[in-house]
Amino acid sequence: MNIRKMLVLSALLGSVVFGAYAQPSWWPFGNTGNQENNEDIVELGWDDLIPDDFIQPENPFATMSQEAIDKLLDGSEASKAELARLEEAFYFAPVVDDLDGKRVKIPAYITPLDFDNQTRLSEFLLVPYLGACMHSPPPPANQIVHANTGDAIEMENLYDPIWAIGTLRTEAVESNLATSGYRIEVEKLVPYTTE
Repeated sequence: MNIRKMLVLSALLGSVVFGAYAQPSWWPFGNTGNQENNEDIVELGWDDLIPDDFIQPENPFATMSQEAIDKLLDGSEASKAELARLEEAFYFAPVVDDLDGKRVKIPAYITPLDFDNQTRLSEFLLVPYLGACMHSPPPPANQIVHANTGDAIEMENLYDPIWAIGTLRTEAVESNLATSGYRIEVEKLVPYTTE
């Protein structure tokens, strides 16, 4: 074996060994994700946005007779007031106050609010499943996060899940599609991976 082949083989073997044992925090090619300090970021799942002691009430319409539903929907002032009371009780969705002001990372799908009908958006909802608020009724408010990036961002595919990273606020926001129980000050959006 000539010296040139030995040097090339040694260099390749050395880079493989070095790459396998290198610390991603200082090896620039070992970490393809965020190079910033992520120690203060809390990774959340959607269940983390629901208080531990909260029990969702049962759907009041599921056990009503057709006669009771018809009476409830008769259009009278009394039926409107009762319907509003039932909806408020059913859709009550408290937030986790301890999450206010935390830097978080949450997996989500995007539902656009301010959209150029192409690939740029600046205001949107983060939701736990594809099509929420657009092709199906909105989830409870504590399962919707209102997001605003300030400057419009380019999204290649709105159907792919993402990780949203930013500061979470326990603040209700009304939009034309739904009421969210949280708001996030977006630092960045990255493609979703399970790593």
